[in-house]
Amino acid sequence: MKNKFKAQDPFHLTDSEIDLLCIETGTYSKHDNDEIKQQWKEEYRKVETESNKMIDKYGSVEKWYQSGEGRML
Repeated sequence: MKNKFKAQDPFHLTDSEIDLLCIETGTYSKHDNDEIKQQWKEEYRKVETESNKMIDKYGSVEKWYQSGEGRML
């Protein structure tokens, strides 16, 4: 299966992009209830915020990874 996901802004995904990402990666299915979907979106937003703060701290994604504090995205 070919991945269809492509974010407009990879540092700030829209709710629709998070939904598509979660469905394509098997995190949840399009048939799961809205509560499950909302929980995953909230968790994604927490990680997104934390990651973006660290990227800002180091000045770039590359420098963040080189610091040893970067995460696999």
